[in-house]
Amino acid sequence: MTQPPTISLSEEQIDDLLYFARAGESEDFVQTLSEIKAATHADETNILLAARDEFTKNNVLHMTSGNGHLELTTKILSFLPAPSSPDAVPHALLSQANQAGNTPLHWAALNGHLEVVKALVMAANADPTLTNAAGHDAVFEAELNDKKDVVEWLLSHCEGLEEGVVGDKGEVDTEEEGMEVMDSLEQVVDGVNGLEVDGKGKEETENGDN
Repeated sequence: MTQPPTISLSEEQIDDLLYFARAGESEDFVQTLSEIKAATHADETNILLAARDEFTKNNVLHMTSGNGHLELTTKILSFLPAPSSPDAVPHALLSQANQAGNTPLHWAALNGHLEVVKALVMAANADPTLTNAAGHDAVFEAELNDKKDVVEWLLSHCEGLEEGVVGDKGEVDTEEEGMEVMDSLEQVVDGVNGLEVDGKGKEETENGDN
């Protein structure tokens, strides 16, 4: 398994990488990454692992995946070692959980970014069975947010997954499960810090810090 980062980045360096990731600015992101590499003499992998918000624990893949930036997500994945096999353990960047326990795959799934979900799973072996602080995997969060295409794709392409408790119209089967869903919603709100949805349902970036 990949080791934790061996370098420390300044707050400004982290903020720059997270901002460009959230905004989907590929050229600015790559340029900033290159400048940090030159300044720290660290490789891209360790820089990406270290670029994590101190409070939310979001990393750069949370930002690109949650906002549906496929191009930059793919670019970031290209800096990581390619999985040696379909069963290989995913790189640590894919499995880093934020404050609410959500991985980048959780964010891509709950926001319905199917192509990003495919890239994370197929190209980088992201683990869809990981659960967040509410105990929910990516399929559950996608189903909870009515992202049916994501639910169908994950269930058909990944082993060890089951549909959640949310019905076709969003009903919940029992009162106890309903409380679990409410807890999940609170975790989602806490976890998707830095994302803002406009009237058309498209995720937009906020101005300022995460």
